[in-house]
Amino acid sequence: MSPEMIAVLLLLAGFGLLFLEILLPTAGVLGFLAAVMLISSVTYGFMKCSFGMGTALLVIAVGIVPFVIALAVKVWPHTPIGKMILLDSATDEIAHSNKNALIELVGRQGIAQSRLLPGGVAEIDGRRWDVVIIGPVADQGDLIEVVEVEGNRIMVSRVDDDAAEPEKPVVEEPTESLSSRNDAIFEDDPFA
Repeated sequence: MSPEMIAVLLLLAGFGLLFLEILLPTAGVLGFLAAVMLISSVTYGFMKCSFGMGTALLVIAVGIVPFVIALAVKVWPHTPIGKMILLDSATDEIAHSNKNALIELVGRQGIAQSRLLPGGVAEIDGRRWDVVIIGPVADQGDLIEVVEVEGNRIMVSRVDDDAAEPEKPVVEEPTESLSSRNDAIFEDDPFA
């Protein structure tokens, strides 16, 4: 096998390992081996082949590595491991269908399933949602109301027990002047 062929095979093996590193959870082992293969390919090209071959391998390695990483990152969410690790809402179809459902939640009430400090889980319309509370903390079992939706973040506020009851009409009392209040307060005080 010619030295040029060995250098090219090392380069291709490095790219393959780099692609596999992004797809498989190997804790950097394949990434390290990919870096060793790519560096070995360029070094072998300079030492055993020619300056031109080494330069060409270097340019190819530096130019293609970002594209291999970008391709792997684009493919990774659709692999079995990517689907296992990422949340369901990360896929475009589910995120798009949930967008309308989230907007419809505004104004609805639910029950806090966990303590909301400020984030937690609440059950609204029979479904569990990750929510963020605005205002005071809500304990598990407290009544909450959806006040806003920003992107995929559901903002809620705690509904006070007083707010759930109908409001009592406010009766205005006639106002008193300050001097008449003072007279009533100090009427039996000999020093006033």
